[in-house]
Amino acid sequence: MLPSTRSADFHQRDHSRYWWYKIPDNHYTPPIFAGLSNEEWHIMDNWFSTTEQVFDNPGEMAIPGISFVAGLIGGNGINAIVQCGHYAGYSTLLLGFLLRSMGKQKALFSIDIDPQVTEFTNAWVSKAGIEHQVNLCIANSADADLPAKARAYFEREIQMVIIDSSHQYAHTLKELDLWYDALPIGGLIVMHDVSRCAQTFDATKQGGVLRAIDEWTMKRHIRPLLLNNFVTDQFSPQNIYRDGCGIALIQKQPKPENVLKHYARYLRSRLRHWISPA
Repeated sequence: MLPSTRSADFHQRDHSRYWWYKIPDNHYTPPIFAGLSNEEWHIMDNWFSTTEQVFDNPGEMAIPGISFVAGLIGGNGINAIVQCGHYAGYSTLLLGFLLRSMGKQKALFSIDIDPQVTEFTNAWVSKAGIEHQVNLCIANSADADLPAKARAYFEREIQMVIIDSSHQYAHTLKELDLWYDALPIGGLIVMHDVSRCAQTFDATKQGGVLRAIDEWTMKRHIRPLLLNNFVTDQFSPQNIYRDGCGIALIQKQPKPENVLKHYARYLRSRLRHWISPA
């Protein structure tokens, strides 16, 4: 199959998961699919057909979100990624294919609390032949021992964390505390479902991911990049960033006192340069 024909019929399918393909400007094969081998696309095409029959809502991140994440990983050689919430395996498979194409191994540590969906996803990881890239873990993604387990799997520091799990306010706060502290300076957190409309995904009705990230970043004095946090219509074709559920990017920053120390060293070095004899 030619890459340009992949997903060509998705806009004709009835399931709500195909909303992206029904937008008139989107009648093309997204790059995340076009870059797959024919064998890899065959796996993904079968995954779509199978999950339509098994799940009412397979919970995938959709094209805008997975493209955002894949661009960060592929453009920067990121090879130590924690995924909080893999559910039926959409992003796990696509990121596994990407990491394999980059020549990376032991690169994706993916966590989900549900044993049944993890068993389902693990079967597809095996079909895809990406066991060398991906490790699945059944756990609560806010468990305190997980960063150590992830580092042991990677045999290096964690570089990126993708949070797309419970969508609950209190649980998301725990995830943010745990994984931000586990990152080295410069490490990245990507969070899905940060919009106003995605607050309805919080089964506890406490404000969801958006409330959690707003309060957490204010408390930590961190400036996140938020896309579509203001959006109330998930599927509006007017959204320039197409996914109305929104996405956020947080980068681990040095502590303020460390920034001041670094700036003081810089000033001292410049001062020595200015007053040194010609």
